[in-house]
Order: sequence, then C-alpha cells, then structure tokens
Amino acid sequence: MKGTSSERSTYVALSMSGGTVTTVGSDTIHTFTSSGTFTTGANLSVQYLVVGGGGGGEQGGGGAGAVRYATGFSVPVGTYTVTVGAGGTGGNSNGGDSIFHTITANGGADGGGGAGDNGGGNGNASGGGAYNNSGAGASGGLYGNDGGASTQSLRSGGGGGAGSAGTSSSGGGHGGSGIQNPIVGSTIGELSGGNYYIGGGGGGAGSGQDSNGGLGGGRDGKQNQTSSASKLNSGGGGGGGYNTGGTDMYGDDGVVIIKYATSSGGSSTVNLQNGTIFEETDTNKAYIWNASTTTWSQL
Repeated sequence: MKGTSSERSTYVALSMSGGTVTTVGSDTIHTFTSSGTFTTGANLSVQYLVVGGGGGGEQGGGGAGAVRYATGFSVPVGTYTVTVGAGGTGGNSNGGDSIFHTITANGGADGGGGAGDNGGGNGNASGGGAYNNSGAGASGGLYGNDGGASTQSLRSGGGGGAGSAGTSSSGGGHGGSGIQNPIVGSTIGELSGGNYYIGGGGGGAGSGQDSNGGLGGGRDGKQNQTSSASKLNSGGGGGGGYNTGGTDMYGDDGVVIIKYATSSGGSSTVNLQNGTIFEETDTNKAYIWNASTTTWSQL
C-alpha cells in the first residue's frame, strides 16, 4: 500500500499498551509502578513524569528521587522498555534510576550517618542529609535539592526534596518538600488537601530527636524506626533513625507516567497482515509491518 508518513501512523493493528491504563476526560494515562514495556502503534506527542526511587535513610534522611516532567515529547511508533527505580533499602543505599525512552531520573542519595559522613549527591536527584557534610542536589533545571546538615554529632539533617532542600538544625533536620504531581488526573503520590504530591525528602534523626519527612512521600526521621509505611511510588526519601534497622528507612519506589490525547492513538483502519509493505509517497521510504511487535520497520 502507499500513502504519506502521517497516514502510515494510522494503520495500526493494536492500540497503545503498557502499565495501568486509565482514561481521564479526552486523555489516556499509562501508569507504571513497576518495570514493564510501553507500546505505541502511532506516533505520539505525550506528557511524561519520570521519578527515581528515593534514597534510603541512615541517621540522615534520604534524598528524593529526581523528578523529570515535560509536555510535547515525541514518541515514535515502537515498543519501549520502562524501568521503575526501587527505593533505597537503608544506609549506604541510593534509590534506583527510573527510565523511559531517552529520559532518566536518577535515584535519590542515601542519608549519611554519624560525624563526618556525607550523604552524597546522585546525578540529577536530591542529596541525602548528614552530620557536618550534607549531600549535594541536582543542577541544570532538574527537580532535586541539597540535603541538610546537623551542627551536632549524633544528629543529622533532612534529605533534599523535589521542591526544597532538607533543613539543617542542631537536632534532626526535616525533609525537603516535594511538588504537586503535574499529571492532571493521576492519583500517584501523597494526598494532601485534595492534591497529590511527589518527591519529598526523608527526615533526619538523632539521639532524643525526631523530625518530619517532606510532603510527597518523605518518611519521618525517628530515634527508633519500627513501623512500616505503605509504598506510594512517590520517590520520597527514607527516614533517618538514630537506632538503625527499621523499615521506614527504606526510600519510596519511583514511577513512570505517560499521558496523551486519546484521539492521537489512531484506529484500526486496515486489518494488517504480518509482512505488509507500506511505501511513503512523501519520503520515498518503504516500511514492513511486524504483527508480533505491532511496529513498522524501515526496509
């Protein structure tokens, strides 16, 4: 068959797939809370939200995973691997990177421990809190901020959040705040005032000192971490603990969300058979249809 490049994109055998699919008004949202694949049979212009896993807490709070968001992002016909970063599992454990197409959101840095420890920055994510030297956050316009630092030994600062830095204090510093989930219609994140928030930093802790995690899934810092908080896929940092070993020191897992106008997905105008050849009249290129992967490949 023959036609233009734009016409070729409407000749699809399957609609989009991958993750948990919901429809909000005239838009379709694919939400990945675990790794998988996203398949599109048409060229798309999408919004994306890619959030790395939160860093694990130690004494300082863990930094939030990086938050990457954009609109008008081009996704050609094809199948794409989606990676959702896991939260860090305690001291000395950064969060995992989340990846969609060419976009990577690094995991948050782990929180530092006692005197002289450094939470450390991690790529475009938030830094972890520590005593004395805190972790550096992101630069270059990406969502991530510095961790805080305590001015006393045996107490540590809060991890950086997507919206603000972790606080420093003579006690346990609070985690930096996250930001509101920018994907309208998504219910991922920590619910507050009717809105959902992501990317909160974990609170620091120390001897005789508790602190708050940042809004957006950041865990509280506590002297004794004994309770287990539910996973929100917010990329929030783990809470610090003076007596280590509790599960709230775990950072929150990340998330990948893809949103596009439902009408852009096209429709099945032709019942394509495997091996169908399409000749583009505007580019003088030829493509062959692979029914098993629902993609066109240039010949």
